[in-house]
Amino acid sequence: MSEKSASKRLYYLDSLKYIFCLIIFWTHFTGAFWTMCEIKPDLRPELQALFLPPLSILVDSNLALYGFCMLAGYLAAHKKISSLKDLIVQFITRYIRFVIPFFFINLISFVIYYTIGFPTVISSQLLNNSWIGTFYNHAPTLSGLITASLTMSGELNGPLWMMKYIFFGTCFIFLYNFVRELIEKKASSGSAAAVIIYDIICLLCMIYSFFHLPEPNFFHFHLVLMGVVLMRINEHIQKGNNSIFLPVAIVPVFLDAGGLTNILFPYIHAHFPEISKYFIWNMYWVIGFSFFLILGIMHTPALQKALEIKPLRALAPSNFSIYLIHFPLISCFSLHLYILMVNRISYSKEFIILAITTFIALFVIAWIYENTVGKFQNRMIKKINDTIMKTICL
Repeated sequence: MSEKSASKRLYYLDSLKYIFCLIIFWTHFTGAFWTMCEIKPDLRPELQALFLPPLSILVDSNLALYGFCMLAGYLAAHKKISSLKDLIVQFITRYIRFVIPFFFINLISFVIYYTIGFPTVISSQLLNNSWIGTFYNHAPTLSGLITASLTMSGELNGPLWMMKYIFFGTCFIFLYNFVRELIEKKASSGSAAAVIIYDIICLLCMIYSFFHLPEPNFFHFHLVLMGVVLMRINEHIQKGNNSIFLPVAIVPVFLDAGGLTNILFPYIHAHFPEISKYFIWNMYWVIGFSFFLILGIMHTPALQKALEIKPLRALAPSNFSIYLIHFPLISCFSLHLYILMVNRISYSKEFIILAITTFIALFVIAWIYENTVGKFQNRMIKKINDTIMKTICL
């Protein structure tokens, strides 16, 4: 891959991750103020349309989260590991790249808890939303702050729970690449066949373990590993005018935005009732939607160009900052604003004000965070990683 093509790929993948992060933000925001409410507030029908097909795709955090995991695995799969020393360095530096940002955002959440506060408990009662009340409902400790950062838990920032699966998934990919590189070197003339056998064995193990999970959320680890599958498929696709990949990208969007539940399932149920149970919306379908959406975009130049427009290219680098700050922002700023307005105006007006102000705050704070805390933590990560590499290489 040339430097130019690598750069181009990075731009549209960054934009895609940014869009995924915004979908996750919107899902959590609407979860607090509508979708997770046991008794739905009095929201005008026009606004309720935000949660119905086709706009329902914008509150499907699973589509975005699964895609985010796959992209993390895809990017990690391109990392070449040629020695055991390289492997150890990658494990350590990858851990540092996760833990440092988590510590800073957890520290900010810690400070907010003891100053402005997170009104999640009172908001939970006002909104009839027990889900939002499960967050920031007990006083964090300094030891809890450190532990949550080191273990990558969601104790001080709910959505961070899934990052440990991305971390372990990418580390496993590094190990896979290391062993694959060893096989290529040792097998010499028969390396191609040996590598193919190795890939098949790894794929079969991944499929088997996917259906024998140690705990329910562990399949997110497998989603990261699917990034390797994406890379291997891409290696065998001819570059050029692959017009078939436009529908490969569009069909998953259509199906997730109501096409599966409102069109495909009713048709299958009416004509082939014996297999209709396989066409009910579930995580397996969404995994497929995410996978083929990404695969289709990777081979559709028109979609890549759309993702490389200047506004997206300017905003996309802050995708990780968006992910880090969005939930504390909702749990603090949005809920405080809601409490100030509650029962003073109609809920529909409250919802509109909350949505607009939270979006503005998200973009502004993400930009500030990226250019202050983000830059500081990146310098810190680089310094620590450089020290580690010098120490190991001695």
